[in-house]
Amino acid sequence: MCAVITQDPGSPSEHERPTTGLPLSPALRTRQARELREKLVARMRRGQLEVAITDNRAVMISVQRDPRHGRYAVRLHHLFVDAPEPILSELARYILSNDRTASKLLGDYIEECTDRIRPRASERPTPPPARTTQGRVHDLAAIFAELNAAYFEGRVACAITWGRHACRGRERRSIKVGSFSLEENLIRIHPGLDQEWVPSYYVRWVVYHEMLHAVHPAPRVNGRHLFHTDAFSADERQFADYLVATAWERKNLAALLCI
Repeated sequence: MCAVITQDPGSPSEHERPTTGLPLSPALRTRQARELREKLVARMRRGQLEVAITDNRAVMISVQRDPRHGRYAVRLHHLFVDAPEPILSELARYILSNDRTASKLLGDYIEECTDRIRPRASERPTPPPARTTQGRVHDLAAIFAELNAAYFEGRVACAITWGRHACRGRERRSIKVGSFSLEENLIRIHPGLDQEWVPSYYVRWVVYHEMLHAVHPAPRVNGRHLFHTDAFSADERQFADYLVATAWERKNLAALLCI
């Protein structure tokens, strides 16, 4: 759920599959379950399989078998998302027949991945980055309060902050100028917008867009979450400076890609 401006609509997705930790995004979690299911089905070669990805720290694998009707349902810890091919083959055997050898090999793999199941006692959780709303030029708290009163009757209760600057390693074709995290109930605005050449109405437009994500549901369509529904787009156009803000964005795209 983010405001992304792009120079090339056909460019690859910025999402990367995490190697540690359960992705909090329901859409990404669903995609990973689907991809893992396809790998397992190719190895099982029979039966119908349902796969769910979990972060259960007590049960790594849970299987419901109905061999009579060829139906299998499995709940797997996220450490199996990027498991190597031999482990996936043993997992397929275990799902089909509760194979004891496969069970032992899977147990060994789980033991090797203990650090991905729960943090070590000596490790302390990294504190979340500090949130700040007062920029050098633009005050996000004031913008949020103004928009909340003008468009949402004060109903939006999420937090807002400037994001962190990211190091640029290569030329980019798209940039995420704003995002809304449902899990954190938090709007982040790209800190590069806190400059004098970026007009206030454009920053307000980006904040307004992310506030819409906080109030609009994202229905599932064909297995994927649809964030920009017709209702969402209709509300976008209610923004008083919608035309001037979108026109400014198009005119200044090259500069925005450099912030």
